[in-house]
Amino acid sequence: MPLPQPGRPAAVCVALLFYSLFLEPTLVLAFNLDTGHVIRKDGEPGSLFGFSLAMHRQLNPDKRMLLIGAPRARALGKQTANITGGLYKCEMTQSPHCERIEFDSEEDVRVENKENQWMGVTVQSQGPGGKIVTCAHRYQRRSFVNTPLEYRDITGRCYVLSQDLTIDSLSDEDGGNWNFCKGRPRGHEMFGSCQQGLAATFTKDYHYVVFGAPGAYNWKGIVRVEQKNNTLIEMGVYDDGPYEVGDEHLLSPELVPVPANSYLGFSLDSGHGITRGRGLTVVAGAPRANHSGAVVLLKKESEASSRLLVEHTLHGPGLASSFGYDVTVVDLNGDGWQDIVVGAPQFYMKDGDVGGAAYVYINQAGRWDKITPVRLNGTKDSMFGLAVENIGDVNQDSYEDIAIGAPYDDGGAGKVFIYHGSAQGITTGPAQILSGKAHNTRLFGYSLAGNMDLDSNSYPDVAVGSLSDTMSKYLQRKSTSQNIVAFQQTFCESHAEKIKSSFPKRKERKHGLTSRVMFLNKSRTETDFQLNGTLDLRGQNQKSCIKITAKLKDNIKDKMRSVPIEVSADIAGTKRQKARNGLSQLMPILDSSQPSKDVIQVNFVKEGCGRDHVCRSNLKMEYKLYYKQSNLDVYSPLPVNNNVPVFHLSYERKDLALRVTVSNMNDDDAYEAKLLGTFPDALSYSGVPNIVPIICTANLNGSQAECELGNPFKRDSKATFYIILSTVGMTLHTNEIDINLQLQTTSVQEDIVPVKVKAKVIIELPLSVSGEASSNQVSFGGVVKGESAMKTEEEIGSLITYTFRIHNLWKSSVKASLHIQWPKWSKDGKWLLYLVKITAAGPEDVRCSPESEIKLFLQEASASRTRREIGERITVGRMSSMSDKKKVLVSLCISSRCRFTLMGNGLSPPQTCDGEIRCVVLKCPLQGMDGTSLELRSRLWNSTFIEDYASTPNLHIVVKASLVLHTQAKNMILRTPHTDVTVSVSPEGAVAQHTGVPWWIILVAVLAGILILALLVFLLWKCGFFKRSKRDDSVPSYHAVRIRKDSPEHQDGKVKLDLLDKKPWMTNWMDSESYS
Repeated sequence: MPLPQPGRPAAVCVALLFYSLFLEPTLVLAFNLDTGHVIRKDGEPGSLFGFSLAMHRQLNPDKRMLLIGAPRARALGKQTANITGGLYKCEMTQSPHCERIEFDSEEDVRVENKENQWMGVTVQSQGPGGKIVTCAHRYQRRSFVNTPLEYRDITGRCYVLSQDLTIDSLSDEDGGNWNFCKGRPRGHEMFGSCQQGLAATFTKDYHYVVFGAPGAYNWKGIVRVEQKNNTLIEMGVYDDGPYEVGDEHLLSPELVPVPANSYLGFSLDSGHGITRGRGLTVVAGAPRANHSGAVVLLKKESEASSRLLVEHTLHGPGLASSFGYDVTVVDLNGDGWQDIVVGAPQFYMKDGDVGGAAYVYINQAGRWDKITPVRLNGTKDSMFGLAVENIGDVNQDSYEDIAIGAPYDDGGAGKVFIYHGSAQGITTGPAQILSGKAHNTRLFGYSLAGNMDLDSNSYPDVAVGSLSDTMSKYLQRKSTSQNIVAFQQTFCESHAEKIKSSFPKRKERKHGLTSRVMFLNKSRTETDFQLNGTLDLRGQNQKSCIKITAKLKDNIKDKMRSVPIEVSADIAGTKRQKARNGLSQLMPILDSSQPSKDVIQVNFVKEGCGRDHVCRSNLKMEYKLYYKQSNLDVYSPLPVNNNVPVFHLSYERKDLALRVTVSNMNDDDAYEAKLLGTFPDALSYSGVPNIVPIICTANLNGSQAECELGNPFKRDSKATFYIILSTVGMTLHTNEIDINLQLQTTSVQEDIVPVKVKAKVIIELPLSVSGEASSNQVSFGGVVKGESAMKTEEEIGSLITYTFRIHNLWKSSVKASLHIQWPKWSKDGKWLLYLVKITAAGPEDVRCSPESEIKLFLQEASASRTRREIGERITVGRMSSMSDKKKVLVSLCISSRCRFTLMGNGLSPPQTCDGEIRCVVLKCPLQGMDGTSLELRSRLWNSTFIEDYASTPNLHIVVKASLVLHTQAKNMILRTPHTDVTVSVSPEGAVAQHTGVPWWIILVAVLAGILILALLVFLLWKCGFFKRSKRDDSVPSYHAVRIRKDSPEHQDGKVKLDLLDKKPWMTNWMDSESYS
């Protein structure tokens, strides 16, 4: 139980309150609370004055007062103790002083100890003319004082006082003999730390007094109900209790219905009509039950029994919420069944600004197992719910109301919240908030009392206790309400008493247009669209009405929008006067539960409707989800899997687009047609492209958007538009999204139903890995050298440095690791790649595992290592992989993804880790992922490649690196989760074994060449290639002539040489030509 430190000032603020809506402090307006005149009462500094409160009325004579407990008050004169605590009574006057009630003034140190007994830790009044009970839960019983056998038991003790705050010696009830733990078995396992009286109350039937003892039975706690009256009629058949959890006779802790350290009885209340039996039910809080708290409903087993049985248990909502710290029974909805309000001041929400809560259980005809409570939340670190109280019907609406304290709110100044009951149960917004900062108090709202009229104004008042050195009293004021009847401009107001009210009547102009309506009978100083008037409210609970006449202007063009008429009211100022009791007169105030401003809409007769002037629309909607490319107005539909769209959230795809098509076919116009979209926390409204004449407006956080389709949306019209939704609210735990769409229209259409759009979400993390080697091609050669003969690193072989880089564009917080599959040995246990060193560069250091393997790689080659040691280590690795293949980090790799590919005259199949190659998997956890790089410095084991691969001219070594996410989320994928780095390995010239060509191959080649040559010569001969051409010697070789056949020199085909004469030669001619 959080208590203030001793020595701090103590006081109480008494507030006769009625509070308004839960708004920010700058917007809080008082309702039924006169903040202009506050009564202050001062208590003794350091006494915790105001720790407990109770309202009390004495009937003979008639006095009304406030009882205030001060559990750290100084002792009275006859007591040997210094600090005992006490009880004070405060009259409702302007005096700042309160009077201490004298009782428990003596002390017998031989059997008791009253030092720090905390008298006044609780105080309760039975009601008008009834008894008062107050307790000291730290009262101690002593035995064998001043001897080695001395012991003390913190049993606790309570006093019952008469209505006049005295102890009647003739009454068996009055006095301090209410200590049932006295004389019972000792020890904390039983009743040695009983602490009776931490909570105490009277039952609503005035028949019993109820005590809580949260320290009994190893702090399980018990509740005890004892009779108040002793007449035989009220006792029933001679016996009527007491009744106790655990049974007064058996004293069995096994009968207590809560575990140890539950503090049952820490808070108490009672009532009839809580369960279906409608008998008496005791409501007891156990704020530490099961580490979260519980509230237990108890009933009497029977008249002949002395046991309280459990009817039902309300369990706490979360760990260490202190559910049940305070409880109150109240009928919030006026149905005759008692509801329960439970405070949980230490409730919190990790992802919200919530500190404390109150749970409201609305009774469902006694069936508590079917009730889902309404949770009222306080602000962070406010301890909202530390005190909850039934304050009666403060606003006179026939429903009881409650007050909830949050003493650590507002930086420790404290606040009190008033909530109204209603026919539906509880109004979740507070009707008013009162802050202790306005009165310079601390921990305002630590205690509460109410449901009694202290200032005789017929209204129940509320007392608020704080742990400062002042007391504030607020007097409740009468309320006024107004009612508007249709468009006849008849405005009515009512009031509980005679007051004077003034109010304006105004026609608000929409969109800055000229007013279409003007008021008649207005004064010259008033505008056409505003009229002021006053009403005198004289009769109690009577209405006063006024009628106003308005006229529609001529030749108006805007006949589609309705004409709004706004009426507001206020209280005309009057002077404050003194009341008969000496206090300032209370001023009336408007009822905050009723609006002080109201608006009616006057509609025009619509066109585009049926003959009956009723518009019957036929709105239909189609939708489809798209994704929008960043910075581009390009939309692509989402892929569908099992009839459900799938949205891949990536670096490029950040916006979701909802394509909506609305049509209104074959029916009347749809007036005020709109589409209302409600989006989950993962999405928020971003906008609508300007290419369509659709205007959408959203609320502040973008969780809702309203798109106006048209007023009217004409018949046979169709509109298609995109609603762009931002995904900034998506987290790595977002698996799916639900969007609710609802078409609305003022036209008649009954088949409009809400539509829910669902989509799965897959998050593509822009996390990738890339790799490269310092050289894409290396060679081996020379002579084979044993490991023991090597003296330097260079003797191992060629240097290969692998570099792997991690890229994270989103800077996401998902943990990941890089797995590198390293080809370490051949199948015969010979080195392939010898890892010399691993170097990390980035925001944080990276340590790869297994460290045993890494350390082995990093050590220099030792001359003492023998081939036998290598073989033994390989054997161990094989046994480990055979015994548990899942432990790849401490055994040899068996994954087929680790490859060592040999390429000779042809491409050979990949050699897997469990085949030709044996690998080791290196796991490197990545902390600050972006910019991280790993560099693996290695050497090609020259001797192994000379011995096993000298005859292979072309082979490749492939090292694979993969990113692995460490998350249970199943909706995440990686863009580039793995990479392969390939290095080509070839032998040097000195090592390559080139052999001569066989002699038979040379002989066959020579013979084939001779045969082909002979065949070619024969073909050329057959074609006449080798024959010479013959020429006539009489004709020059360089002239071509032609002699006519009919010439005398040419007869019978022969040329006659003796007839030849010199003739001109023709180099060409035609037979048809002639010449001389």
